[in-house]
Amino acid sequence: MKTKVVLATGPSGVGEKKFLTDSIRYCAERDKKVKVYDIARLMYGFADEIGDELPKENILNVDIDRRASLRSSVLKDVLTEINRVEDLDAAVVCLHETFYWNKCFQPAHDRFLSSKRFKPDMYITFIDDFRKISERLRARPQWQDQNLTYAEILAWLNNEVIFTRGRAQRSDKPFFVIPTSEKQSISTLYKLMFCPEMPQVYVAMPISHFQDPIEREKIDKFIEKLNNYFVVFNPLAVEIVGAASVNDFQDTERITINHHVVNRDLKWFVHQSKKLIAYWPGPVASPGMSIETYEAFIKGKDVWVIYLGKEASPFTTSFTTHSKLFESEEEFFEFLDKKYPERKNLSW
Repeated sequence: MKTKVVLATGPSGVGEKKFLTDSIRYCAERDKKVKVYDIARLMYGFADEIGDELPKENILNVDIDRRASLRSSVLKDVLTEINRVEDLDAAVVCLHETFYWNKCFQPAHDRFLSSKRFKPDMYITFIDDFRKISERLRARPQWQDQNLTYAEILAWLNNEVIFTRGRAQRSDKPFFVIPTSEKQSISTLYKLMFCPEMPQVYVAMPISHFQDPIEREKIDKFIEKLNNYFVVFNPLAVEIVGAASVNDFQDTERITINHHVVNRDLKWFVHQSKKLIAYWPGPVASPGMSIETYEAFIKGKDVWVIYLGKEASPFTTSFTTHSKLFESEEEFFEFLDKKYPERKNLSW
């Protein structure tokens, strides 16, 4: 049995450790053995073994070539172990593409990572709300004097996605952006690794309409039910604006945040999904949702629309698969049960 290798990237403080711990437990409950290789942690261990002091809080002040040499040695050992272990279903190799240190981007990879020997089957980049990343970094002594702004964190996130997606494209392998928050289903990684036949979907919705707790609970239950049929990418899992109004930020930050929201939803989530499911609670205004729907439609993706209002705009009905609207959640899930009878009554 060949072990499936997943290369996972993301900025420091993105919260991947808890997400991966929960994901591994989820896989184990389904008889899949998955191991995570934290390259940074392994580098510290290897340096200790060879008597090469590697100061954790100052690691990014260490010479780039020295770090690259240690990383290559660790990656070679990881690859050897992956190839040797017979009962390992998947290995997730976690590292960074770049670091943002002293207000400059630094490379965080080496030749071995790009060599023909290291051939991952899938690539992912973890993301999270920039405020959560900022909070985690501020709690770490290593990052406290870096004073990363929200705009810098967003730029770092974007770089991780760009470089990792580039590797995936050059290798002709799948690539996905995955939120690490509890709003993203813990079944996500399992499905991507072991259920490649399950389509990925993006749920478009007028997010501002779902700030009310009752409305939010309604959409949460809808998305939870969708998880029985698909790999679901949920924009609520990365609420860039969320509880804080965009007007609470300075002008330059607000512009950066707005651009990042659009780029994330259109260029990451919609792009990586096979289908788009648009959930309209009624005749509410949502330019972003309309654009996401149109973007998916002109890319040839299936666009399914649940419209709970009385009369939809012709622009809503025109940009849907077969120009069909579902007038209730019940009608939509009946449609899914007929289309995917093997997934009926599943529980992920």
